Amino acid sequence: MNENFYIKHQDHLKLNVLLKDKINFENAMTRKQLPFYSEVKEQAFLDGGIRYFILETDRQKVDSLLIENDIVASTETIPNQDFRDIKKFYKVYAWVAVSIVVLIVLALIIEFIVFND
Repeated sequence: MNENFYIKHQDHLKLNVLLKDKINFENAMTRKQLPFYSEVKEQAFLDGGIRYFILETDRQKVDSLLIENDIVASTETIPNQDFRDIKKFYKVYAWVAVSIVVLIVLALIIEFIVFND
């Protein structure tokens, strides 16, 4: 069992961190010597993030740590989304849409040239 399990029984904050930010978050917390407890083994699904318990007294430190390290995290009431990933998806979607339009226009031009001779 984790040595920081006691955090669950004190005044704490539940924080969900995306799986891709897990290593950065835990590394930054360890460097700043901030205690935390992770429920990664007890969680059935990790798509909403890994649940961490952090002491309420460390809240300000953790907030600044998240900002400094560009880590996406949320509480239980506010779902977390990494808008950078969504932005990447829309860029790919836009490229595919433009490519399809260009191919259709080229096909129409070729059809016009071939069948009007």
